[in-house]
Amino acid sequence: MKNKLKKDLSWEIEVLPVQIKGQTKVLNKALVRSDDQKLIGIRSRYYKPVFNKDLEAIKEKILNTGGFSFKGYEEFKRGKRILAFFENKKKYKLCGERVEDYLIIGNSNDGSSKLFIGTSNYMYRCENMFSERIRAFERRHDQTFDIDAIDIEEILDTYENGRQDLYRNMELLEATPATMDLMTSLGPILLNPNLHKENKDILKRREEEQQILFYDCIKKEVGELGFNLWGVLNGVTRYTSNHLTGNKGFGIVNGRGERLNRQAMKYLMSLT
Repeated sequence: MKNKLKKDLSWEIEVLPVQIKGQTKVLNKALVRSDDQKLIGIRSRYYKPVFNKDLEAIKEKILNTGGFSFKGYEEFKRGKRILAFFENKKKYKLCGERVEDYLIIGNSNDGSSKLFIGTSNYMYRCENMFSERIRAFERRHDQTFDIDAIDIEEILDTYENGRQDLYRNMELLEATPATMDLMTSLGPILLNPNLHKENKDILKRREEEQQILFYDCIKKEVGELGFNLWGVLNGVTRYTSNHLTGNKGFGIVNGRGERLNRQAMKYLMSLT
């Protein structure tokens, strides 16, 4: 597994007015951490944060359904984004491989995203992880959060529909043959999108090494899962799950790994 998750959030969001010298009207508000008073972000006076206590309230509602166990929270950039992972107690197989499936509740405190639902799966065989945001459920930060207004069945239905859609797409990839040209060209497409044929010789040594590693990941997964787009996608997730440097996050829901997985999925689905 990736980063160790936190079982609880030991701090809260505090909202402070931002006042400009000589003006009486407050136009913005500052979001700070309660534990060290470090700034999370400056938002407009209309911004309504989702507090950590609100995430705890959502967590309790999900756990009360009996279908999930709480895996933990993950913080990015000192609380600017928070993700909560819930492991589905049902055991699934995806294209013949045993997987764990997770419901994700995500929230940002810097305006980078709305409150959202996602799904993530973890493959036992190789520890590859792939996550996808489900855009059918998103809540803007323009109203005071009310846990009683949250329909937990809507959340669970949205998650289940998103999970089934993702699995169907994976099965479609499994049914679509790969080509050697795709396997060799996908690395440059994803890792070096601004590189063209006329300047392909100016790759830095580090970039060349990463492209070789990327291709080796695809070759290994295709060899084990079959010469199809499902194997190619798993080559990408092997690379992002096990070889990217930096904070990849537990479910590859954030940062460069998430972006590469998402771009690969979109590109490969266009070939089906």
